[in-house]
This record gives sequence, structure tokens and C-alpha cells, in this order.
Amino acid sequence: MSYTRRHMYHRAFTLLEILVVIAIIALLVAITTMVGTAVVDTGKKKATLGVLQSLDAALAAYMDEKGEKPPALVEISYSQLPSGFPDVSPDESLFFPAIDGRGRESTSDDLFEVNSVALFIESAKIVPATQDIVNSINPKYLQNYSPNEDYFPFLLTAFDAWGNPIRYVHPKFDGIIERVRRGEGDAGEPVNIINPNKPFFVRGALPPNPGRAVRMNFVRRNRLIDADFGDGGLDSWGGGSSNGSAGNPSSLSELDLLPDSDGGLTAGDRPYFYSAGPDGNPASLEDNIYISPPQHQDPGIN
Repeated sequence: MSYTRRHMYHRAFTLLEILVVIAIIALLVAITTMVGTAVVDTGKKKATLGVLQSLDAALAAYMDEKGEKPPALVEISYSQLPSGFPDVSPDESLFFPAIDGRGRESTSDDLFEVNSVALFIESAKIVPATQDIVNSINPKYLQNYSPNEDYFPFLLTAFDAWGNPIRYVHPKFDGIIERVRRGEGDAGEPVNIINPNKPFFVRGALPPNPGRAVRMNFVRRNRLIDADFGDGGLDSWGGGSSNGSAGNPSSLSELDLLPDSDGGLTAGDRPYFYSAGPDGNPASLEDNIYISPPQHQDPGIN
């Protein structure tokens, strides 16, 4: 009896072949990640657009009922203020500017984001239909929030899907609001909206009551552009955060170079809402989310 032996030849993979396999796997992982990220972003944009549409419907209900737009200065009663809120007594009411921008109490204070969408919700809640629409928003995107509790009360706030407050632009505070035209790389100086020598509001905008005062009366609404940040452009700023801090600035000088808004202009004397998108930066217009994109005022830097 004879036997035939089958010889099996084994050959090791070469380094080049291993590298090719690794490269293919890495490419497949990258493609899968990109597709997954795109799907997630699409879902977040859709959810955010839903919040914007609900807020716009709430605004329409308010204007249908009242025959006018919500007030630019929103009254907050003493009972709504945090315990120990500075410089206010129980018999006082405070008015906050509903600005998509930043504000401060005095020239020595830092500028903080104003929770504009919360001021809309607060001012519009007197209309039941408006309140019902706001309450219909997914609770995931509604919570009580203050950008800085030393200056701003906790109020019901609508958020986008990236965890940043929706932004509300009132016709009184649209476009760009700066004391003087800013220079390149300069965030700009705020305007004192209650300065009697340079009235921002017409006489009689507030009831003649000494117990009623405007808070955060120094306001600014800039629109930063790529040129403000040099070669890196707006992307080098590193995005924003819901507390109004500078996120991850690429230099110490950018700690003060904070974007306030999109510089958008209202149409037909009607407010609008928007989200700053995935990067949280309202000045990077490309990823902002709108129901209908507005016109944007030229920043007009020197």
C-alpha cells in the first residue's frame, strides 16, 4: 500500500500586507464613523428645528392675541429672583433686555450672555395659547436655567439638541449694537440703553415708577468674522458653551473676543429664533439653524 502525502505550504504575511489590511480596516471604521456622525447630526438638526418651529408658533399665538410683538424689556418680579439677588427689595420689579447678546450691570462688570429665549417665554406666558405651545415642546429641551445667577434669574428656557439655549432676536435689539464701531480683533463696547443723554428707548418705554429698574442695562450685540481671529478664522476660537464662556480659545487674547450673535436683522418688525448649531458659535453662520435665514448686518469693522 502506498500513501500520497499532501504537503501544506504556509507563508507568513509580509509587513506590507499587514499594513494594507490595517489601512483598509481604518478606512472602513472612518467611513462608518462619518456616516454615524452624519446620521446623529441630522437627527439633532431635525429635533432643533422642531423646537424652533414650536417657539415660532408660540410667538404667532401671542401676536394674534395681543396684536403686537412681545416687549423688548421683560418684567421679572421679586418673587422670581434667586435668594439674595443683589440690589433689589421686595417691593421692586426688574426689567431685563430681551437681547440676543451680552449685558452687564456697570462698566466694571464682565459681560454675560443674556438668556433671550427665556425672556420671550416669560413675557409671552400671559397668553394661554402661547403657554400651551411652549409646554408641548419635548421636556428634554426645556429646563430652568440661568447663564449667571448673580445677574440673571432662573427661568424656563428652550434648548437646542446640543445643549445650548435657543436664541431669540427682538426687533428692538437686532442687527449690531455697539457704542462705537469696533476694530478688527476687538469685540466692541456695550451701549448704555438707559442713558438719558442718548436714549435707546423712546420716552415712556418704562412706567414712571421708581421701584422699576432695568438690569443688565449695558448691552452689546456684535458679529465677529474670520478676520477677527487671524489666519485661523472663526474656527480657531473653539466654539461656545451654554454659560457664555470662551469655550476653548486658541489664545489668551481670545478670552475677551467673545461672539455675541449672528448679527441678524428681523423682517417685518417680527422677532425670530435660531440655534447656533453644533459649534455653539452664533457668529459662524454656516451651521446656524433657522426656520427662514435672516439678512445679516455687515459688522462694519474699522
